Amino acid sequence: MAAANTPSRDGLALRTLMMVLFAGVLAALIALCFAHTSGVTAAVGIGALIFIASFATGCFFGFLFGVPRVLSKEPTTQAVVNAGGASPPAIATPEQADKTSARSSARLLQSNTNLERISDWLTTLLVGAGLVELHNVNDGLVMFRQYLEQTAKVFPASAPGLGASAGAIPAVGPLLLVFGVAAGFLYMYLNTRLVLIRLFQSIEELLSGGEVLPPSEQRAVKAFAEDTDRQPSFVGMQFAAKKNLTVEDALNLMFDLLYKSDPQKVVDLGGQLTGTDAIRRADYWFYLAAAFGQLLHRLQRDTAEWTSARDNALDCARRAVSIDDSYRNRLWNISDPDSSDNDLAPLRDDPEFRRLVGRN
Repeated sequence: MAAANTPSRDGLALRTLMMVLFAGVLAALIALCFAHTSGVTAAVGIGALIFIASFATGCFFGFLFGVPRVLSKEPTTQAVVNAGGASPPAIATPEQADKTSARSSARLLQSNTNLERISDWLTTLLVGAGLVELHNVNDGLVMFRQYLEQTAKVFPASAPGLGASAGAIPAVGPLLLVFGVAAGFLYMYLNTRLVLIRLFQSIEELLSGGEVLPPSEQRAVKAFAEDTDRQPSFVGMQFAAKKNLTVEDALNLMFDLLYKSDPQKVVDLGGQLTGTDAIRRADYWFYLAAAFGQLLHRLQRDTAEWTSARDNALDCARRAVSIDDSYRNRLWNISDPDSSDNDLAPLRDDPEFRRLVGRN
């Protein structure tokens, strides 16, 4: 019994954004073709071009205002997990905070912060200039309306002697312009803050090699890896060539121990990592849930030990889902009794578990 590996969603998020950009370019080309006709078709094409152009402008400013900064990590809250019962998150003590923040890592590459500097400079400049020129916005919209009246004459003359007209385009155009800028800004700002920020964080973790564990946690992880009462772990053997162990190394060891059906060691190792950034990762809680699930297979149902392991499994599963909602499906997949990855099979019919994974 073992928990399945957990691929990142960053690639999917990036592909989705690229598809949206491609769809925008395609829509602009189609609208441009429509704009070269006449009548209602041309009016729709011109309106679409105004909206797409303003939406793209709003996206630029939304990204500019939403670019995250690379900051040093600060100690936050920690959670404690033990085999006896689920414990709620607790505020880190000063000693634990000092230990958590005392990390070092030799970096061969450093993040380029030019984009952040440009973002800071441009946002300050734009906000200042925008406030100064705010009274000219209405004049600009009037000029834009006059421009549309003079150039967007796509409707034929309604009577002999009258020239072609722009119809309702001058009245609708400024509204499309304002709405497009606002919609584009909100779309890209929210995507930058909620989606792209994970990509920025992934790059930072890649450059730094992951968070380096404090010395005491490194010794504990190596002790688990070098335990001689079982066959040596391949992941643990790799630790000998590393100067510093990271959170990623510890999580890889948890995953390896799950495949050795050694759930108590996974739980104990997870308890050693409660003062690190591992508690912010969904896979950490996912592995712990799987470990407690493996314990359920070995305990007699409806005993105090079984109930404690069940509560722990549900608590860890709940924490994983709160960090990454996609873990609902992964938790459900490892509860299939007919699968080789059936860690949580004892909870398959548990009403609370089914509500948690959205299968009630």
